Amino acid sequence: MTNLQNRVLKTTFKVGFLALLATSSLSALFTDYSLPKIKGVKVVTDRNSVGFEWKSVARDPRITSINVYRAEARRGSRQLYERIGAVSNRFATHFVDTKIKPNTKYFYTFTTASGLSESLYGDVVPVKTKPPYKAVKFVEAKLVARGVVKLLWVPHSSPMITKYIIERKKVTDKRWFYLDTVNGRLYPEYIDSTAPRGFKYQYRIFAEDASELASFPSKVLSVEVK
Repeated sequence: MTNLQNRVLKTTFKVGFLALLATSSLSALFTDYSLPKIKGVKVVTDRNSVGFEWKSVARDPRITSINVYRAEARRGSRQLYERIGAVSNRFATHFVDTKIKPNTKYFYTFTTASGLSESLYGDVVPVKTKPPYKAVKFVEAKLVARGVVKLLWVPHSSPMITKYIIERKKVTDKRWFYLDTVNGRLYPEYIDSTAPRGFKYQYRIFAEDASELASFPSKVLSVEVK
């Protein structure tokens, strides 16, 4: 092999290696079997978030970060883990994931990292997030005047609820449309004077908390607007 070929090969390897570094933020390049694994993981779950605590690995000065992996549970297939975050302090023992869905099963696992190397996966932790808030009890949808519909419901029992989302559609339509927002958990009514007359409409209500996490939909009530 000539000197020119050697230089070309080295340049190609260097460019490829740097490109790999630029695109390898989701996983390390090497596995270091001597790095400690994350064990003793404890979990606290909510509807759209989950918190973790693990046994400290701070005694190993090589550790530069702790990587967090997540897989959404899939029946009858291999779980596909994706790195969703990293804690860049070996003394840390907590992590919170807020980018998950209610009423969903996940698997989590963790690694310790040192530069471009990381440990084997630690404990695999199953998580099931809590279901959405229970549905609003929708009491009544009635025509109270020409072209005016009044909606009544029971205030939601959860103190976390801050507002209600009103949706409407024609009975013949398939798609629901946003109508309005009612602020305040204890506010129990809405007056709709925007529905064109001569059609039958359906209404439903969602309760939401401050982070816009919604309840199950209420039952559907119908009214003909005259």
